[in-house]
Amino acid sequence: MKVIIPENRLEQILFNYLDLKFKDLEQYPKGKYYDILFKIPGEEYGVLVWKKSGNLSIKYKLIDNIFSFIPIKKTEIQKIIGRYVGSRYNLEVTNTHIIW
Repeated sequence: MKVIIPENRLEQILFNYLDLKFKDLEQYPKGKYYDILFKIPGEEYGVLVWKKSGNLSIKYKLIDNIFSFIPIKKTEIQKIIGRYVGSRYNLEVTNTHIIW
């Protein structure tokens, strides 16, 4: 079944999804290769990594998960996640990329 989502609602829908997905998200400050690591409890590795330079690294599984139910360009998903992290955590996000 296909669902048509108006473009102006897409970001709002993804922000709501990320709010649910990240409700227990933990932040780990300053490590050797990052300024903030975002980790979901119970997972071994972080899902997001932010650096003061404005770079946000996003774990590919998160992108693939969103893509599985909203098939838009993965680069667009990255941008929306970047805007989400920037607004929710008051961080400057100027660039996003996918990590393994």
